[in-house]
Amino acid sequence: MGAMTSLTAADGHRLAAYIAEPKGTPKGGVVVIQEIFGVNGHIKAVADGYAADGYYVVAPALFDRVQANVDLGYSADDVAAGREIRGKMVWDTVMQDVTVAFAAAARAGRVGTVGYCYGGGVTWKMATSLPGLAASVGYYGGPWSELKDETPKAPCLLHFGALDKMIPTSLADELKAKHPFITTHIYDADHGFNCDQRATYNATAAVTARRRTLAFFEALL
Repeated sequence: MGAMTSLTAADGHRLAAYIAEPKGTPKGGVVVIQEIFGVNGHIKAVADGYAADGYYVVAPALFDRVQANVDLGYSADDVAAGREIRGKMVWDTVMQDVTVAFAAAARAGRVGTVGYCYGGGVTWKMATSLPGLAASVGYYGGPWSELKDETPKAPCLLHFGALDKMIPTSLADELKAKHPFITTHIYDADHGFNCDQRATYNATAAVTARRRTLAFFEALL
């Protein structure tokens, strides 16, 4: 459904992006934010899915700042490679790249964002920093702990896995205490439960979380 293109950030950096368009008039725009594995087949499938639901979708290749064309799988070596790249990312330039992705998605109207793991943290950062964002959804966001004191300016929906050892459910309670207006859901699932290419995929949790995400977008976009 979608195709790769390129975007140009405010500082002149050109990054790749996967864009998926709906049939007919878009309901709004959605920025899909990658895990540490790049804009790989799974992220493209996620983008295609939201496009099939009526949204104009942009998935920026944030890792292009460090390494172009990152497209990893889910082996131990892939995880190590992704973590190494993620460790070199800088929030200032990440925000420049998501800002241009936001602008591209805004051609379709109001914009929401959804991200997974590293991308879940990026969507929180977008909610705290990006004027005009209408909705932010994060799945098991790796950077949530480091960003927990930043206050979102957009409505936020956060999905946690009760079996996730990296992002404990105690963080859901802490974030909710600090920011009572956010919405959190906890699933009987592990980290990465949304990805059907991972051993931790949980179909029940994935379907329920996606239904809630779509309802969130329907209400706000």
